[in-house]
Amino acid sequence: TWSPDGTRLAYVSFENKKPVVYVHSLASGKRVVVANFKGSNSAPAWSPDGRRLAVVLSKEGGSQIFMVNADGSGLQRLTTNSGINTEPFFSPDGQALYFTSDRGGSPQIYRASVGGYDAQRVTFEGNYNVSPRIAPDGKTMAFITRREGGFRLAAMDLASRQIQILTDSYRDESP
Repeated sequence: TWSPDGTRLAYVSFENKKPVVYVHSLASGKRVVVANFKGSNSAPAWSPDGRRLAVVLSKEGGSQIFMVNADGSGLQRLTTNSGINTEPFFSPDGQALYFTSDRGGSPQIYRASVGGYDAQRVTFEGNYNVSPRIAPDGKTMAFITRREGGFRLAAMDLASRQIQILTDSYRDESP
């Protein structure tokens, strides 16, 4: 994923037989390890200011979301429940993080403040809603929902919670 200023890329590499998160500087060609802990290190998402990343780590058991500085320092755990928490995506103002969690029994989208542990459920329609992506204006969330046996692209107006199914295909992913 691109850094907000377009000068760096954060990505997951399996070159050492396990997932490790790197940040690669395009100008210098240098890269730094941001997350190489026991277990899986995945799903990097840049903060809007480009100073931090949200990453998904399984170093303490299940998949949890952590914040880390872009140089790999300052690791801080954000989610603490026993469910799987993954696919983080920052709000445009950098104050909140949207993510997928199965803490309620099925995959749903939640929102938490970056500084705290006050996750609130965002999606309630259906039993499978994943991959939140917030529009640059912060008003709309694109996501994948399972409807009528297929995985479809949907959009939610975050103020009204109105959902519009955008596709009628069956295998959509990664908005």
